[in-house]
Amino acid sequence: MPIRRQVPEANVSGNVGRRTSFEVTVNDKLIFSKLKAGAFPDNKEVVEMVKRASKGETVEKVKKKKETCVAM
Repeated sequence: MPIRRQVPEANVSGNVGRRTSFEVTVNDKLIFSKLKAGAFPDNKEVVEMVKRASKGETVEKVKKKKETCVAM
């Protein structure tokens, strides 16, 4: 469930960071860190936070993790 398909107005970018890191930031707020969680985030919950941000609503940390570390 790519973010751009669900929220076309979202500005999505990627940056090279620390090896094995994967972090998701929405409006300068860190909502998920693979280094802290030990897994990738649940895509649906990430998309939901982006949708909330696009409506001006409060964005919270993503709590759900994927069962496997395979990026989709």
